[in-house]
Amino acid sequence: MTREQLTAVQYAFALLGGGLAYAALMLGRNVAVQYYCLFVPALICAGVGWATYTRARHLRGLAALRAQWGSEKTISAGMHENVRDLFDAAPKPDHAVDERTWADLNMNLVFGQVDRTLTFPGRQVLYRILRTPCVSDSRTLKERAQIICSFQQDQDLRECVQLALQRVGDRAGHNLAALLWGAAVIQEPRNRVLHNLMFAVAVISPAALLLGLQGVQIIALVFLANMWMHYSEQKQNRGHFESVKGAAALVRCGERLCREERDWGPLDGLVQELRTLLPKVKGVARAAGDIDVESGDPFFGVLLQYVSIFYLREVRSFARAIRCFSQQRADLQRLFEIIGTLDALQAVASYRESLTYYCEPEFRTDGGFELEEAYHPLLRDPVPNSMHPSKNGVLVTGSNMSGKSTFLRTVGLSVLMAETIYTVCASRYCAAQMRLMTSIGRADNVVEGKSYYLEEALAVLRVLRALDDRHPMLCIFDELYRGTNSEERITASYRVIRYIAQRRALVFAATHDLELTEMLAPFCENVHFSERVSDLGLEFDYKLKPGPATTRNAIALLRHLQYPEEITLPASADQAVEGDW
Repeated sequence: MTREQLTAVQYAFALLGGGLAYAALMLGRNVAVQYYCLFVPALICAGVGWATYTRARHLRGLAALRAQWGSEKTISAGMHENVRDLFDAAPKPDHAVDERTWADLNMNLVFGQVDRTLTFPGRQVLYRILRTPCVSDSRTLKERAQIICSFQQDQDLRECVQLALQRVGDRAGHNLAALLWGAAVIQEPRNRVLHNLMFAVAVISPAALLLGLQGVQIIALVFLANMWMHYSEQKQNRGHFESVKGAAALVRCGERLCREERDWGPLDGLVQELRTLLPKVKGVARAAGDIDVESGDPFFGVLLQYVSIFYLREVRSFARAIRCFSQQRADLQRLFEIIGTLDALQAVASYRESLTYYCEPEFRTDGGFELEEAYHPLLRDPVPNSMHPSKNGVLVTGSNMSGKSTFLRTVGLSVLMAETIYTVCASRYCAAQMRLMTSIGRADNVVEGKSYYLEEALAVLRVLRALDDRHPMLCIFDELYRGTNSEERITASYRVIRYIAQRRALVFAATHDLELTEMLAPFCENVHFSERVSDLGLEFDYKLKPGPATTRNAIALLRHLQYPEEITLPASADQAVEGDW
């Protein structure tokens, strides 16, 4: 039955049930009590209507998931707010991607493209995965790959997990990582003994009605006292309500998954771990049901809020939830990671489906680097390039706008994606697991008064200090020391690249200084990009070619932009111009 048919059936049974209930009430009151039996078919109709509503909602959720599968997610305002909380709060290894490398590779944009998550914990886990490559742990990468492939190949398995994740919601728990890993400060409600005492007083207070008007006054005083305590505690901890409710949503998501009796395949280990964790943390879900109830239905929510205030339900439930957070913090952290990992990996599976082509990486321990038909995923019409360096360095030359920086970013991105989501935008990737550091972008630090040169010198120094014998390293530079004079730039660039190439590292560097191609020939393989000048201007093919560049286009570009002729004259004409003076 289609969604439209189910919706029609739902409304039909709702109307029929309502009509029978009304008939039972009116006929039973005015004609004969036997007509009250019509409530039975009314209840049956209500049950059928609820069942069809549930089924229609299920089909709507499935339709939405299928429409989104393999499609880039629309990024709404605030979508990336708090997305790095887990990465910042949780312990991270030394080889985590630093801020400079993340910015150089435009990883915020790449993350936005990969992000097809359904929950906020999933988004935070995906961000942490992309920031912490596995440089010595291939087993974790292969486990991720197995789960990703399962989501791609088994639609029933994928949709079972997605439906459970979908119920968590896109904003639930956006501050939960900061709370669980200790970055946020949360205090258990004060005066717990007084709260319990006032709850007991509220329970027995209706008996005061036997005293008449004085009893009403007593009940009113109890309500006012409890209202003061309620709002006092709420003012202190209301910012954490969403975190507690987010944790409860994760518990319910885990329970939905564990109720499924099926072959989980590569997911079985995570599901079994969920079954072990849930009995320890289910108290959070029970307590969260009495927190922030007024945010629900506009009528019943307000009514429930008054009941909650009178009996201090929210204050006492929040205290229970916080005790659970403090006593079961490690279990809640692991629950967060499991649900977030499932969501992050189904997002990667969806991302794979959107790519023109991709490969899974091959990791080797004997050195070497092979990258075939690699392209940058952010480009609309990318030109693939291949690289099989025979030396520890690659020097990329070429004219402006020819594709050098894009190629460097493609190489760095290929390595990072291989070691995080086991997915490379290439036809083949074979290399060692490497630590990655770059210095591609450039900017003055106005606040600290640092020039281009000083800022870049510090960026290169951080790379040199990170070189060690524990892990191979990929270093990527674009126009080393561009902020200083050519003589010192060439000397410093030569020594830095030689220093790195002589160690356990692979270095890719782009430069306009053709002198370096000869100086670094013993250490670096030379490749270049080129262009041709036509009536249409400068034309680039963005294809990597062997050897150093042989053409330059700076003056040709100015000529194409219609600079004054005195500026764009050939260099040989300079003497004639000087003679005129």
